Amino acid sequence: MTPDSMVCAHCGLSITATERVRGRIAGIDQDFCCQGCRGAFLILTDAGLDDFYRRREGEIGLPAGAYENAYGEDYLANFVRPDPDGAQLCFIVDGIRCAACVWVLEKLLGRCDGVLEARLNYGNHRARVKFDPTRTSAARIFSAVARIGYLPRPLSVDQGEERAERERRALLIRFGTALFLSMQLMGYSLALYAGYFQGMDAQAKQIFHYFSAAVATPVVFYSGAPFLQGGWRNLRNGVPGMDLLIAMGVLAAYGTSLYATFAGGEVYFDTAAMIVTLILAGRLFEGAARRRAAAGIDLLLRLAPQTARRLLGEQREEISASQVRCGDLLEVRPGERFAVDAQVVGGETEVDEAPVTGEPLPVWRRPGDQVAAGTLNLSALVRVRATATAANSFIARVAQLVEEAQMRRAPIQRLVDRICALFVPAVMVLALATFLFWSWRATEISPLLAAVAVLVIACPCALGLATPMAVLVATGAAARRGILFRGGDILEMTGRLTLVAFDKTGTLTLGRPRLTDVYPAHGSVDELLALAAQAECGSSHPLAQALVAEARRRRLDFTPAQNVRTLPGRGLEATTPQGSLRVGSEAFLRQAGIDIPPSTALEGATQVHVALDADYQGVILLEDALRPEAAACLQQLHTLGLSQALLTGDSPQAAQRLAAKLPLSSVHGGLSPADKAAWITAARAERERVLMVGDGINDAPALAAAQVGCAMVGGTDIALENSDLVLTRPDLGRLVEALLLARRARILIRQNLLWAFAYNLLALPLAAAGQLAPVHAAAAMALSSICVVGNSLRLGRKELLRPEIRVN
Repeated sequence: MTPDSMVCAHCGLSITATERVRGRIAGIDQDFCCQGCRGAFLILTDAGLDDFYRRREGEIGLPAGAYENAYGEDYLANFVRPDPDGAQLCFIVDGIRCAACVWVLEKLLGRCDGVLEARLNYGNHRARVKFDPTRTSAARIFSAVARIGYLPRPLSVDQGEERAERERRALLIRFGTALFLSMQLMGYSLALYAGYFQGMDAQAKQIFHYFSAAVATPVVFYSGAPFLQGGWRNLRNGVPGMDLLIAMGVLAAYGTSLYATFAGGEVYFDTAAMIVTLILAGRLFEGAARRRAAAGIDLLLRLAPQTARRLLGEQREEISASQVRCGDLLEVRPGERFAVDAQVVGGETEVDEAPVTGEPLPVWRRPGDQVAAGTLNLSALVRVRATATAANSFIARVAQLVEEAQMRRAPIQRLVDRICALFVPAVMVLALATFLFWSWRATEISPLLAAVAVLVIACPCALGLATPMAVLVATGAAARRGILFRGGDILEMTGRLTLVAFDKTGTLTLGRPRLTDVYPAHGSVDELLALAAQAECGSSHPLAQALVAEARRRRLDFTPAQNVRTLPGRGLEATTPQGSLRVGSEAFLRQAGIDIPPSTALEGATQVHVALDADYQGVILLEDALRPEAAACLQQLHTLGLSQALLTGDSPQAAQRLAAKLPLSSVHGGLSPADKAAWITAARAERERVLMVGDGINDAPALAAAQVGCAMVGGTDIALENSDLVLTRPDLGRLVEALLLARRARILIRQNLLWAFAYNLLALPLAAAGQLAPVHAAAAMALSSICVVGNSLRLGRKELLRPEIRVN
């Protein structure tokens, strides 16, 4: 950039002498439009990121409000959510114009102290930054982005929709312009064609050529700008793509026509314009289909209201839901939805939890009960205390997981990408060979039009859409049914499973066991129950909760034990004033050297044994009811050709008692979590593709050992981060739907790929043979993309998920 150019060295805007801010940086005088741009230039050059100025392309300038950070630390804290590595912040960045912007922002943020990872999506301009909250903060991250001229904004439903609407409007304006001018151009072309057959005055013909050039120019360079810019990026990055093929075809037709306009010859302005128009029409349909497929996420987020009513003493204030902090006291009136996850502290009411749990009937909530964001307060005013911020509420986390899943690529997509990388250069060579061949043959076939037709017809739009569109629709449709796939790879693997392994408690059973018998070895029944409740009162396991509930129902006096240690799948160890307390399975106590007397009365029930030091205290028997849909679910899995196994830590007798009511292929009782994982590993060694279904707590090793781990969370978020497939509603019927959807998605992906390949294999020879005009090629290419999108959208139809559909 030279001083005479009078262009800002950072943002590229033209500047006048009075506006100019000069600076000598690295020994070179630079001009800037403002001090903000000068500071941004210094930041990037000092960070060694001045390569950004050579890489950047596209529009110039800065977004309105650049260099300003209008958000304070307290406000931004509402959008920070916990992450296993620290914290995570998602936000929108305005001002991104090209891939270089993404590059420089990721580099700059990655070098900020405390930032662990920074990822930006060029497609939707969303950033996701993982950071260490003890070393940096959301406000500092926003400042780092704002200091180099971009505009960061917190991510919300309204802002996402606003951005999508802006993009849709911009594409519609480009298409409308192209359509209107192309219609004018076709009028001139018809006149020229008529003159070709009936004769036309040379001067009149030249005038029509001038008009055609004038009308075609804005179509090519304004309406077709996205393709030209994309093609230029392909060249700069050395990765030829579909935009490059379109750009080459359009520019070849336009450039040759422009030359012929002044040097004499036939013009093909109508071809260049119609290619742009038809492909823009295809993009419009594609964009509408994408929005329809992605609407599930917005519908989820829309469930939670954007405002909440906070109580400060007797005062009430209406605040944004994003401003609610944990511990805030909120008032929710009948007919209003809960803005965040919360605990009822005042009043009782009926709550419609269908959006979260799928429960069709209202649920009665009283003080101490939890309510989830997005659920509807039906009958009475209640006061609740927030237990999570809006960004961390269950429904927001589900929406985020769905969005992340839609960005994860299926393995077959990586194969398609590699094919595309080879396909595009091969097509360019074929187009050149076509041009040379028809130039050498000197026939009536135009070499240029034949080559342009090859370039346009071979554009691999359908190939590129085949897999991601199906994944997008399938994951969106699944989310609406309470099924969360963690990515395209999980969706693909779920469609190939051969064996389903189930945990028992909370999976095949309701997870609400009830106490049936108590056999104390010493003392009374109540004394044994009180002793067990001391250790179990801090546990979330269904058996523990049943024990504690029974102890409280009997109004027993017990004090929570100290230093409780959970041994997954076996039991609990705790320290009490009476001694070391062990509560758990028979095997657990025997391993501790405790002698347990045999009893046939215990067979078939779930047993909880209790020992104090080495003294055996007795056993408590519980029974958990089978889920009403369990038998039908297993029968449907059998119909689908899947084997089923029961893996449980309960006694083999209890496992067999349950198996007698279900069509299970194999039953294995008395397994520890490690035993379950080992069983699954052995099954995989025998070439089984295994799905493990559990509660996500004690089954973590087994869930990790399976190709796909599935957790039934039933409205809680305990397994959201640890499972490949999550059923947010406690209904095994959703599992059958998930398997059917995954199988249908695999079939549709194959159909899409078959169509895309067949289309190219059939159309390319026709184009190379000069039997396909470029306009027809553009229409066929747009139609192929629409066919792929339309085929993928069929995944959203409910009738495709009927269990009786057999898919092999």
